[in-house]
Amino acid sequence: MEQGIKDIFLPSFVNLCLPDDAYEKGHACPLTQSFPYQIRVAFKELNVVAPVVKLKEGQDFIYRELKRALSVYDVSARELKRAMKQADRAQREFFKGIKNKGEQVLKELSMPTIVIVGRPYNAFDMGMNLEIPRKLATLNVRSIPMDFLPDTEIHNDWPDMYWRSGQRILKAARALKEHPELFPILIGNFSCGPDSFIQKYFEKELEGRPYLHLEIDEHSADAGAITRCEAFLDSIKTQVERGKLKRKPQRPPRRVPVVIGSNGKNRTIFIPSMSDHAYAVEAAFRYCGVPAEVLPESDETTLELGRRYVSGKECYPCTVTTGDMIKKVFSSDFQPERSAFFMPSGTGPCRFGQYNLFQRMLLERLGLQDVPIYSPVQDVTLYRDLGIVGNDFVRNAWKGIVAYDLLLKCLHETRPYEEVKGSADELYSHYKEKLRSKLCEKEGSIEPVLDEIRKEFSLLKRVKDRKPLVGIVGEIFVRSNRFSNEDLVRKIESLGGEAWLSPVDEWIFYINYMSLKKALRKKDYSGIIQFLVKRVYQQRIAHRYERVFEGLLKTVPEPFVKDIMKKASPYIHESFEGEAILSIGKAIDMIKRGASGIVNAMPFGCMPGTVVTAIMRAVSEQFGVPAISIPYDGTESPTTELQLEAFMNQCRK
Repeated sequence: MEQGIKDIFLPSFVNLCLPDDAYEKGHACPLTQSFPYQIRVAFKELNVVAPVVKLKEGQDFIYRELKRALSVYDVSARELKRAMKQADRAQREFFKGIKNKGEQVLKELSMPTIVIVGRPYNAFDMGMNLEIPRKLATLNVRSIPMDFLPDTEIHNDWPDMYWRSGQRILKAARALKEHPELFPILIGNFSCGPDSFIQKYFEKELEGRPYLHLEIDEHSADAGAITRCEAFLDSIKTQVERGKLKRKPQRPPRRVPVVIGSNGKNRTIFIPSMSDHAYAVEAAFRYCGVPAEVLPESDETTLELGRRYVSGKECYPCTVTTGDMIKKVFSSDFQPERSAFFMPSGTGPCRFGQYNLFQRMLLERLGLQDVPIYSPVQDVTLYRDLGIVGNDFVRNAWKGIVAYDLLLKCLHETRPYEEVKGSADELYSHYKEKLRSKLCEKEGSIEPVLDEIRKEFSLLKRVKDRKPLVGIVGEIFVRSNRFSNEDLVRKIESLGGEAWLSPVDEWIFYINYMSLKKALRKKDYSGIIQFLVKRVYQQRIAHRYERVFEGLLKTVPEPFVKDIMKKASPYIHESFEGEAILSIGKAIDMIKRGASGIVNAMPFGCMPGTVVTAIMRAVSEQFGVPAISIPYDGTESPTTELQLEAFMNQCRK
């Protein structure tokens, strides 16, 4: 920019798997994917040329994206196709040269050799890796990049590894352990989200082979890194001399399926208490004849147990849900042979989809390898995965989720103005249980209960007052879980505000929206019909229930997810999947409908939450509304209280 550059080419790398790869997804991490969108916000004078890169879609997709992105530069179709062919040829020759060199080096191995493992942009960049390979050479130690290793098959054992870097790192681990002379140094970044899970799997794949993990940031010093390398080399030498290097066979965590027709109905499925919406899921299981129970709300014991079994680098919801699971496992009434846990999965790019895999590993470690974790994938297979419970499960769960969303809105829009303190909470608690019971019944509808809720809340005596409306967006678990967000809604109310919490049902609508687009792209006609039918049904239920509360609730109806995506589109492309685009779009929707401020509630170190924090600055600036991001990690901070107080003062202006 200082040299007068006005245009910058910065693609959004979304899927780095090739068309013939066994993996369907090969994500870059959310931060890498979102770089062009963050740069646009930070440097408004720059023109960021940001084609979306999905190698899995093939050359035609890449061509169309480049054609679109470069349209203003008068690049002809012929020039572009010729350039792409030359680039593809050069890349293939480069890969071939690396593999040939690798084969030669591996044949000549005669002494301990270090394999540098990691992402190319930090592990192999001499400006980023503290010149570790060069420093090893001064110690008379040979090092090679993991690209020299032969390709291996890991998909059957690690089918849920949706980060491309993770796939490559695990392949390297599997390949190098076949060579007794090879020892890895895993180079990563400080607070790298994917590495918080990949490192666990990497260690399991190595089967006891020693390795060194170097976590580098802008403060890392050469001396510290080389000292650790020297200690690692001494350790290897000692172990080799004493014959202590023995392979310890380990298997990847295995899925224990919940077969509802046999072992499922004999097991109670324990559901994390993310929010009171969990009771809708519990009721749907019970409606289908499957025993289910919502775990107790999280508490300090949850954190204590969770922290005992995590490394501390995982995201906060992983610690909380793991703690609640372990608390149940250690309870006196836990029966492993009659128990299962509910922990949905995902396909990235955020870390949530790895929770169930890590928790399976943990249960195996505790000798509970036969306790299933029911993990429906929140993607195109969601309804197929949920359908094993019974045809009525999805329908009843959806009705309950919408109903609990509306009950929660009644509480949040009433409690700040209640004349008799505690009256709104009392009413909420009563109808929380009534809905829970009604949703389990085979006969009747919940709409009469919704009518009662509307009537009772409308009759509560209120003070005449006007309070600033504060929208809460962010990661769905933390924003919804009272324990994890330190009762954020009540804190906003205690500071003179009224909270508007993003509804849980928007995530289900979003999954449908993206799954339908994927089905259309693949011309999967049965999938198209399925998702269209689901969308019509779910919208009809949501709008029918919302109409009950028209005139009472000012935050209904909620907009279609397509409208949310459209509002976010000036800031984030929809190819960047997950909660970030929903948070930005919903924040804009809230502002346009009267919100005086926006809170982005996020786990500490959350990658999509960090992206939202960066882009929310532009939203705040454009609309003239204050916005604050609050990261949570289970440690209450007086600084957060002060920030929230200052934020609320801004909202009142």
